[in-house]
Amino acid sequence: MAQQRKGRGSVETAVRQYLKLRPETYSFLKDKIINISRLAEEIKEKYPDLSLASIRYSLNKIMEESSKRKADFSYVEELLMQSKVSLQDKITVLTSPKTLNVGYISATYLTDSVVYIVDELRNGKLPIGSNVTIERDVSAIHILSPKEIEHVPGFVMRITERLYSVGVNILQLISCSNETIIVVKKSDGVKAYETLVIS
Repeated sequence: MAQQRKGRGSVETAVRQYLKLRPETYSFLKDKIINISRLAEEIKEKYPDLSLASIRYSLNKIMEESSKRKADFSYVEELLMQSKVSLQDKITVLTSPKTLNVGYISATYLTDSVVYIVDELRNGKLPIGSNVTIERDVSAIHILSPKEIEHVPGFVMRITERLYSVGVNILQLISCSNETIIVVKKSDGVKAYETLVIS
């Protein structure tokens, strides 16, 4: 029995689903900074029964269509430009199964542990124990943004996309209200800072 050929509608649905799970790829597509042929081949690997030509057609259609999300990102970029971005070295990340008596920049309470970002210059001897994981040689990027970001989706995503585009790995990311703290390797600190302050 001959295999039923999928219509363009079902191909486009599959392509949109693929992009929905990969927002950074969707953003690169909308910005027209992605290799369509290579992306089509990657999608075909996931959906081998789809036609490569139909996948490319769908990608081109999605890339060219007007997008409210694209307009939102213009506003997100504007808010990022208005944000105060600072780079802080001499940072240590502590992960402990219980609370610690330590001065911290940020504390994140997880299900089975607490993660502290501490300023080495403001603390004396850091608590060291078999249950405390210490990560040194890191830097923190502080982003203080206009209050509007609380009502604009995609702000944190745009930050991570920028860092991803230059190969910077995020070790920790804390976002609350209009303040975002990103921890990266110290060797990536300057690159991350420049990527976020230069449009």
